[in-house]
Amino acid sequence: MRNRLRNGHVVTLADVARRAGVSASTASRALNGRGELSDQTRAAVADAARALQFQPSQLARSLRTSTTHTVGFVVPDVSSPFYAAALKGAQTTLHDAGYRTLLMDCEQSADREIEALQTLLAHRVDGLLVSTVGLSRERFEEVTGGRVPCVFFDSSIVGSGDGSVILDNHAGIELLVDHLVGHGHRRIALLAGSPSETSGFERQAGFEAAMARHAPGVTIAGIAGREWSLHEGTQATHELLALEEPPTALVASSVELALGAMLTCRERGVRIPDDLALAAFDDAYFAELLDPPLTAVTYRPREVGEAAASLLVEAMGDDEPGARDLRFDVRLIVRGSCGCPR
Repeated sequence: MRNRLRNGHVVTLADVARRAGVSASTASRALNGRGELSDQTRAAVADAARALQFQPSQLARSLRTSTTHTVGFVVPDVSSPFYAAALKGAQTTLHDAGYRTLLMDCEQSADREIEALQTLLAHRVDGLLVSTVGLSRERFEEVTGGRVPCVFFDSSIVGSGDGSVILDNHAGIELLVDHLVGHGHRRIALLAGSPSETSGFERQAGFEAAMARHAPGVTIAGIAGREWSLHEGTQATHELLALEEPPTALVASSVELALGAMLTCRERGVRIPDDLALAAFDDAYFAELLDPPLTAVTYRPREVGEAAASLLVEAMGDDEPGARDLRFDVRLIVRGSCGCPR
């Protein structure tokens, strides 16, 4: 174990000072690059610290500077390809800025999100990156109290935080609907996500608006689903296919919901795209490997994480940060699941 000698003694700054033949205050200034010290003194302290495998106490430094150089990262489901990629992007940006990342997975639960926020604040994080499951502004601010800067990504709380990075959910869903209408579909259904999250209610609103543009010749066959999960996708697809007039095309609000739809279709003997066309909002890394390959709206989730982290770094370094909200463009990737040639 570092900072511990073989006899069990924990190495302290005093041990380093004693070995270097200087005072503890001089050793501290040398290790922190402060004060007017000779090169010889600095070298002696550095050699002593190296020989004793000494590392400055992060806790002591945090108490002295009132910062921990850590950022809390809160997501609904870390197993999601989107959140995993966004985390990688955020970590890279934060690392380059001198911050470490503490990850909390709230398992799509508001209570778990509150617990995660409380835990991170108890650990004195300098800032928060949050994809909320849909907390109200009042509840969120009751928990955080505005104690540290916060930037939302993917799902935000209107009127709260120091910025947000959100996908262009309306435009993405409209691309999918317009493409399926172009294939001649007149009964189109939606697999919806969480209605309490920005991405969920915006994608449903985008679906309804796009379908209204094509009315009355095109109708909404149904809307089902309330969670972002493969299981929800299977159950909601069963529900839609059991309708008296089932859809001929299906828009999935996420790749997890699309996977659930594909499983249900396989169980029921429904062929994609011959019997049911399918298109999804998320273009996951495995979408092209599915059978059939999945037509989907694509974007760069890693860049979403990078952008959110950059906004947070700016907010943490600014005494009076102004809230900034970014929208990421999306585009359509056409594959075989919608009926296009493979």
